[in-house]
Amino acid sequence: MYQLKSILLSFILLFLIIPTFAQKQTFPENVGDIPFDSLQDDPGFLVCNPKQVLQYYNTTAYYKDHKKEIIKYLLDNFNTQDSFQDQNGFLTIRFIINCNGNTGRFRLFEIDSNYQPIHFKEALSQQLLNLVKQVSGWQPAVYKQKVYDSYQYITFRMKNGKIISISP
Repeated sequence: MYQLKSILLSFILLFLIIPTFAQKQTFPENVGDIPFDSLQDDPGFLVCNPKQVLQYYNTTAYYKDHKKEIIKYLLDNFNTQDSFQDQNGFLTIRFIINCNGNTGRFRLFEIDSNYQPIHFKEALSQQLLNLVKQVSGWQPAVYKQKVYDSYQYITFRMKNGKIISISP
């Protein structure tokens, strides 16, 4: 009798637990995808093919060809402030260049020098984000004479509130 109760209880528990595990998890189509977020993205920015946004390393990129000019623009226009003196680490801005050369879906990733998550001061991170958004003339990715949407990123290494390097 004890075994029958035990088996019956096990089946009841299974039927209560299984639906929790059976819920479908959703993952991006590809690792690193930047899905549209109505709270932070411009609804007017559209990708041409959401299922095929190439990574920056898949094609020759405008950034590589114009890196010196872009870095000069960013360095010339960044205004450090006394309040930034304690700001150290890496601030990466990822975004999409669509097939028309427009940019959108900007995302910030911030880590300290030990690669631990941090948050830079809002004034600093917003200034860098606005500067990257203002870079114009992006060219869409081209592969085998076909134009694609692509991801791009720019990483700022900050030391005492100053930009000490920009990559890639």
